[in-house]
Amino acid sequence: MEVAASAGGGGAKTPDEIIAKHCNACHGSGLLGAPKIGDTAAWKERADHQGGLDGILAKAITGLNAMPPKGTCADCSDDDLMGAIKKMSGL
Repeated sequence: MEVAASAGGGGAKTPDEIIAKHCNACHGSGLLGAPKIGDTAAWKERADHQGGLDGILAKAITGLNAMPPKGTCADCSDDDLMGAIKKMSGL
């Protein structure tokens, strides 16, 4: 029996894959006020006001401002999203 994880197969994804496909368009440039990838101070400020990384995750799941729910990664698990958030934020 062969088991293969494909990019669209709904299996666990790496933070880098999620960021490249779903997050970079806005978080790479700071579009519409999104905290930029690697701007730990901006992410920390949000975390401080939203209940830490769990609070940021909750906002990512439901969507925030112009960001749609799960940031367009409808098949991402909560763990997938948390991995991407940790990688982008440096927290």
